[in-house]
This record gives sequence, C-alpha cells and structure tokens, in this order.
Amino acid sequence: YANVAATLALVLSMSGGALAAKHYLISSTKQISPKVLKALKGKSGAKGAPGLPGGVGPAGALGKEGGGGKEGKEGKEGKTGAAGTAVGYVHVEANGEVDEANSKNVTSANISREAPGVYCIHSLPFTIHVVTAASDAFGPTDGLLVNASTGTSGCSVEGFQLRVRMTSVAKPTEPADAPFYLMFE
Repeated sequence: YANVAATLALVLSMSGGALAAKHYLISSTKQISPKVLKALKGKSGAKGAPGLPGGVGPAGALGKEGGGGKEGKEGKEGKTGAAGTAVGYVHVEANGEVDEANSKNVTSANISREAPGVYCIHSLPFTIHVVTAASDAFGPTDGLLVNASTGTSGCSVEGFQLRVRMTSVAKPTEPADAPFYLMFE
C-alpha cells in the first residue's frame, strides 16, 4: 500500500506541475519582478572578435540589351542660309555623264568626253570668272591630278569654255578616265 500511495503522489505532483507550467508560462520580462530581474542579470562578457570586412563582390552577368526608345518628334526647320557665290557646279562621272543630283546650272549637254581622261565643258549659261576643280574621292585610289584650262584650243566642240584633263599621280603624262568636281564663280 505504501508503494501505491507513493506512486500516486508522484504522478499527481508531476501532473500538477505541468498544469501550473501551462498556466504560468513567462513570455515577457514584464511578467518578472524588477528585483528578481536585477538578481538574474549577470556581468557583461568580453567583447568578441570583429567580423570579416564586407567588400565589393564580383560583378554580375551582363543583362539583356534594352529595346530602342521612342523616336523623338521632329524639330523645327532652320532658317535659310545666305546664298552662295557659285553660279554653277558639277559632278562629272568618269564616262563624262553629269550627276544631276549634285550639279547646278551644268548638264550632260554641257560636257563632252573628247578622249580618255579629257573632258570639254562648253555652252554654259554663265561666264566663267573662277573655276575650282577637284578629283572625286571615289575615283582611282592612286591619286588624281586635275588640269583645268581655258582657251581656244584642245577641244573640238563648238562654244568650248574649259578643258579638264585627268591623270593619275603614278602616270602623270597619261590621261585617265576618272570622276571629278568643278565649281564656277
């Protein structure tokens, strides 16, 4: 009987403690008396070792290229510039034809190809006072020489005003077909 009573007392005491623990669970320091808290608080420990320094990590992968932005609205048209002094200009192709889009007051009717590299300009609707000649950058790559001269000889065409003779730097005595520009003032 004593053993049974002791076992029963043990079981009841354990269940009562669990019951008490269930009802009196401390979840905040506000539930503890300040005097008890002070007694529970210990001294601060030694300061711990510092952590590793953070640094800049490796660069990430390059993202996809973004799409194009919206096209802006068209700007205002600028003022008309002052009139130039050229009374005419022409871009002549190697075959003697005039590039109409890059010419003013000179047409194919004003150009005659007399021989390889020799071009006669005639019947212009203006008087030549000054002429500037230049080889076309898209012509032969060995360099070109432009010899423009006025006079009464060198061309068989009626109304001759100017003769252009194209030669290469490599062979300056031999005329060569090549495109060129002329500007008249």
